[in-house]
Amino acid sequence: MEPADVVRRPPFGDNPQVGERGATTHRRILEAALDTFGEHGFHDTHVELITETAGCSRPSFYQYFSSKDDVFWRLAGELAAAMEELAGGLGPVAPDTDGVAQLTTWFDELIDLYAAYAPVFVAFPAAMRDRRSASARPLRAISDHVGDALLRRANGRRRNLRMDGLSAVTVTMLLRTIYYWRAGLGQVSRPRFAHGTAQTIHRLLYGRIDDVNAGPVTRAPAKRPPRFPDPPTSDRGRPLRPRGQRTRQALIDAASAVLLERGYHDTRVDDVVAAAGLARGSFYRHFDTKDHLFYALAEQAAARMIESLAAYPEDTGVHELRRWLEQWFDAYRANGGVISAWQEIDYRDPELAEYAIAVAATVFDRLTRIVSRRQFGDATVDAIALLSIIEGVPYSVLVRDALDERVAIDASAVVIRRGLLGASA
Repeated sequence: MEPADVVRRPPFGDNPQVGERGATTHRRILEAALDTFGEHGFHDTHVELITETAGCSRPSFYQYFSSKDDVFWRLAGELAAAMEELAGGLGPVAPDTDGVAQLTTWFDELIDLYAAYAPVFVAFPAAMRDRRSASARPLRAISDHVGDALLRRANGRRRNLRMDGLSAVTVTMLLRTIYYWRAGLGQVSRPRFAHGTAQTIHRLLYGRIDDVNAGPVTRAPAKRPPRFPDPPTSDRGRPLRPRGQRTRQALIDAASAVLLERGYHDTRVDDVVAAAGLARGSFYRHFDTKDHLFYALAEQAAARMIESLAAYPEDTGVHELRRWLEQWFDAYRANGGVISAWQEIDYRDPELAEYAIAVAATVFDRLTRIVSRRQFGDATVDAIALLSIIEGVPYSVLVRDALDERVAIDASAVVIRRGLLGASA
């Protein structure tokens, strides 16, 4: 942002324009906010933490921003502009190895952009919980624009791709793959990750082309899958009678619904007992804290998730895949979006952290085995992409309300069949 574009908030005299010094302060606050969101997350970031990091006073902050939300959405606006510029820089993509190389370079630049604004990407789901914010709508439009620009780069033709919802699903997949790769999932190098994902995009545009976007198998999964982890003891040390079991399950079911609506940080014990129709004392007879309740919910959700993956169809025709995706969305809804909510938690409990990592490894192994059935390419990279779709797209539908569910399921089926499995239609 140029100095001439920086203005103080009213009332700051007849001329709110600032000079170079004011522009420097404005920029310093934005950079400090980015660091603070990265260190503390959206909910635990306060104006005082931002000003402390920026080395400025609260009055200086309020000259330019009205709140932490204001500065966050200002950063999100910068990110949206950068994403649009990146999308505009991608020329026509040819159906050959040069096209794959071009997409590899473009995706590598997207990785750099993600790294620069990682705190905004990570904090975005929490910030989006405030559905009253109109600031999110332009960013959503930019995301659609990026996807549209990418999908139309197939020599200027649509290649029989349905555009309704496909742009949003594609961008969701790409951004979530970067998130999971940065988290260490799959343990693949950056060149391998960028090239493998570029091949996935290329297959989405053109279908499978041998020796172009569908190379030999990179690495087969281990013969023996990891065992589903045994959770640490999660009860209160005594067996429950049938009535107690029903009460405990009612609290877990209520937490699923509240968690999906409010998110982890905004879910309160009072919300859960109200949704369950129980007294507050009933909660503490079964759970010590909200974290303890979430642990029990996560334990059930993880087991259901493994069961859902086991039902992934051997025949991946479009109808079979859509039917499985419908079942997956139902499971995601029933589990309160635990997969996504896991991201919002500060794992202060080492047992919970270890259990979450073990569950993730088990799920990822199942996904790798599913993708490896196609008998070509890098199953590890595309397992990250598949996880990104089945985690990120239901979140966009059920939490962000950014897509119609039917549209999202149809678009996800197209991305999985063409991009991951290499189908031509």
